[in-house]
Amino acid sequence: MRLLSATGVVLAMIAGPVLAQEGFPLDGTWRGERRAEGQPAATVVVVMQWDGQGITGMINPGPRSATLAESRLDPKGWKVRFAGRNKAGELLQFEGQINRLGEYHRQLVGRWTEAGRQYDLTLVRE
Repeated sequence: MRLLSATGVVLAMIAGPVLAQEGFPLDGTWRGERRAEGQPAATVVVVMQWDGQGITGMINPGPRSATLAESRLDPKGWKVRFAGRNKAGELLQFEGQINRLGEYHRQLVGRWTEAGRQYDLTLVRE
């Protein structure tokens, strides 16, 4: 019985830090669709890591990917900005805020800029 009780304590100690990792607000893969009138929807995928100080990652992983070069998170209002240039040199940029912060499938809601055009965009963490 003591062994079972000790095992439960150890598991609880391990589970705490694992669950605490969920607190990083931007870690993960985010997906959304940008839409423009008269154009087909285009999927936007962003993979980000937040180390507590800065955001790293990429936009649209694959042959047309862009590395995040400029990024910031302002905890006041949970405002987020990130940008990069794809291999064609086009600017890809997002400015918005985190919604549903306490949920696993939180959202980034804001304005997406691609090749000089702006779109409303909601990215949902997968």
